[in-house]
Amino acid sequence: MCGYETTRPGKRWQLPLLAGALGLSLGVNAQDTGTLILEEITVTAQKREQTLEEVPAAVSAISGEAVNDYLGAAEDIRALAARVPGLNIETSNGRTQPRFYLRGLGNIDFDVNANQPVAMIFDEISLENNTVRSLPLYDIQRIEVLKGPQGSLFGRNTNAGAIKIDSVKPTDDRNGYVRLGFGSRDTIQLEGAGNASLSDAVNARLAVKYQERDEWIDNLTNGPGDDFGGFEEVAWRLQFAFDPNDSFSGLLKLHGFNQEGSSPNIFYANAIELGSPGLRAGFDEEIVTQDDGGVTDLELDHFGGALNLQWTLANDMTFTSITGYDTVENFQSADVDGGNISFDVADIGALGRQVFFGVATGDGLNDHHQLVQEFRLAGDSDNMFYQVGLFYFDEDFELFNRDFVDPTLSALVNQDTQSFAVFGQIEYSLTDVWALTVGARFTDDEKDLTVGPAPGATVAPGSIDVSDSFFNWDVALTFDASDDLTWYGRLATGSRGPVTLGRFGFVSSADTEDTTSAEIGFKSSLLDGRARWNTSVYYFRNDDQQLTATGGAANVNQLLNADRVNGFGVETEFDVIVSENLFLSANLSYNDTEIDDPGLRDDLCGSAPTCTGLDQVVGMRMGPFGPVTEVAIDGNPLPRTPEVIFNLILQYSYPVANGEAYFNTDWNFRDESNLFLHRSVEFVQEDRWIGGIRTGYRNDSWDLALVGRNVTDEVVVDGGINFLNLTAFVNDPAFWGVEFRYNLPE
Repeated sequence: MCGYETTRPGKRWQLPLLAGALGLSLGVNAQDTGTLILEEITVTAQKREQTLEEVPAAVSAISGEAVNDYLGAAEDIRALAARVPGLNIETSNGRTQPRFYLRGLGNIDFDVNANQPVAMIFDEISLENNTVRSLPLYDIQRIEVLKGPQGSLFGRNTNAGAIKIDSVKPTDDRNGYVRLGFGSRDTIQLEGAGNASLSDAVNARLAVKYQERDEWIDNLTNGPGDDFGGFEEVAWRLQFAFDPNDSFSGLLKLHGFNQEGSSPNIFYANAIELGSPGLRAGFDEEIVTQDDGGVTDLELDHFGGALNLQWTLANDMTFTSITGYDTVENFQSADVDGGNISFDVADIGALGRQVFFGVATGDGLNDHHQLVQEFRLAGDSDNMFYQVGLFYFDEDFELFNRDFVDPTLSALVNQDTQSFAVFGQIEYSLTDVWALTVGARFTDDEKDLTVGPAPGATVAPGSIDVSDSFFNWDVALTFDASDDLTWYGRLATGSRGPVTLGRFGFVSSADTEDTTSAEIGFKSSLLDGRARWNTSVYYFRNDDQQLTATGGAANVNQLLNADRVNGFGVETEFDVIVSENLFLSANLSYNDTEIDDPGLRDDLCGSAPTCTGLDQVVGMRMGPFGPVTEVAIDGNPLPRTPEVIFNLILQYSYPVANGEAYFNTDWNFRDESNLFLHRSVEFVQEDRWIGGIRTGYRNDSWDLALVGRNVTDEVVVDGGINFLNLTAFVNDPAFWGVEFRYNLPE
């Protein structure tokens, strides 16, 4: 989030802008003259309010208004992909189970119990499971993207960074709105929020969101009426803020989410042509041929609550207790091969065909719960701030792997995870311009996994018990070179605890992954406050990098540890007020990663036709369905991690009558990356330019806008299946719609 203010005799205007995002509001009359300056950005990246310049790390912020604009097409959290330097978000499960990547570090594992090296923290509660992360975004105050290891303050599984999301909190201001939208593919959105004062000490806020989309993809195999692509979602959040006296305050949050749909994701058989990257000629995202289309379904129910209590003690100390509980049940299934079965060898490689055998599977969580408890004590003096805390995490669930083609392969997976940590951080002002920050955390992790056959199945039982303790630390130095320029340097470590996997009875595990990172950067104000330029350069080394070998031989995943993965890159963000009516924001990241393990192997895609491999063949072995080719992946980049991400945002407004007409446009470029650990000609996540616009008229009471997302209708490969045919799934096509927002009077 950023913005600017204009100062003139007797009056000061705050004019909110959005850094790296849409949503400019230029509330300036044509006759006004004054000095426009960017608004100061406040973040909570270190569990306390600070300006962006005070945080000795690379942090990007997206305002709530920007989030609303990006999600205007009934998008999910993937709409934020590549909106800030170094960030990528993708999933192979449609609108659920997002996977985050920062600076090239992520996890392509599509299993429900997969661990990620990027944490998602919603209202100070860490959401561990990818299914819990499926929550839609609405009534958001701010999103912060913390890049690099965050192990000392945020703990395990943050060695790549963290996505920190804060919702709008209750106040005694009315501060409410209603938002309606309608657009392509019969998409309907309804969203609203508002505050209520229950007493002098208690305020409440209710926020709700409903959205639906009709089926828009025709399945030609089973005739009319068997269509995909539709969904219906309902989410709500109820918060109570209580502030009875000067020494105590609290916040209670209850929230829920229900989602139903005709598919978690749409797979297109042989959408990629042998010997070529990208979608083949004749591909149409509105047409599929799936003989197992009847099993394609999605259901998800989530409920959670959080309690945040804070006491002000003597000597300027505060004690904070944060408790969170979440539970989710879901089941999602799909025709994974994406095609119509054929027994004619001439159909190998044909669009919409799967030869000899098919795969249709489903996964779901039962009896899931997650409990988080954190205690934190913080205090400050003239030249020092400190915080210490205890953290406890417990999650257990039963996971159902269902095979619709061969039910005897269906399995039940039970997993229990417990983690305990003690942590602390001190920031000490060495002089008026130098400050030192030191943080540390000790973590103890335990994970138990058992696998057994589902009723009527024959999967062999198995179990894995893993545990580890690890210590993370960070040291940062900040130098205020001037009022307009701050330099910082940071050394940090992070760890992803041991992980387990038991998909369809194929049990595997991986040891703890450790990251060491070095970073140097600056944060500056230019042109008398009309521009901001922030840049960081970093290097990291991962020891025992946890990797997931997906597919290849069969519809299974296998966990691996690479001896080492190296990465380096640069990220830069620039915002400028070009004129009273025009704002420009641009950001760029370059990221290079390399697997460093001469003995590490992956299975080459086992599809028919076989993909065109680019790695050295180092062996053969017998797999569950025949011979498997093994290739060396030493020197390969990490999958789904584009080297270059670039964003350009322009926002223009002009006073009209009692409001303003405005035009905002954002353009995002992401270059190609390999989809799997092994490289091939065909399986690449394509480069793309995706653009959006929002144009309309608004005043203090209402906003009417035309919204367009992916306005050039660029449909490209987003992911693939490499164990059957050249199957792919794609991004959403163009969306056009209208939106109306009404702000409740104060």
